[in-house]
Amino acid sequence: MDDVVIRASRPDDMPAVADLRWRWSIEEGGRAPVQTPEAYRTAMTSFARDHPDSHRCVVAERDGAVLGMAWLALHPRPPAPHVPGGRIAAELQTVYVHPDLRGHGVAGRMVAHLLAIADELGAERTSVHSSVEGERLYRRLGFGDARLLLQRPPED
Repeated sequence: MDDVVIRASRPDDMPAVADLRWRWSIEEGGRAPVQTPEAYRTAMTSFARDHPDSHRCVVAERDGAVLGMAWLALHPRPPAPHVPGGRIAAELQTVYVHPDLRGHGVAGRMVAHLLAIADELGAERTSVHSSVEGERLYRRLGFGDARLLLQRPPED
């Protein structure tokens, strides 16, 4: 879609980003909200304001409306003897495209934009916890299985 612009988010985009996340989790995902949409917009705006160094957000915009979002979390790692100045690991998070834009390459464009940022910052790796629906996209963009990437769920 040539009329969709992928760009870095701005503070005034955060209510729309929150609305997308709300749609994804509550309306499409069927989860029960524990706060009002207004409170969630405030929380998302505060999060973005408070984490500019650790979290980057890009949006997909068409005709002035934010219809997609994707986040890149940056995790500093301890310095290593062979890497002066430390290292960074990156993680893609919260990639979502409004149903009206799905199937047109918008998610891929947002992810590619964030991968370019990760590369520019020198991230030693970028990971993603994919949905079943998103797996093909990530594999097409070069993601593969990591044999020793292990996860532990929280204890109940």
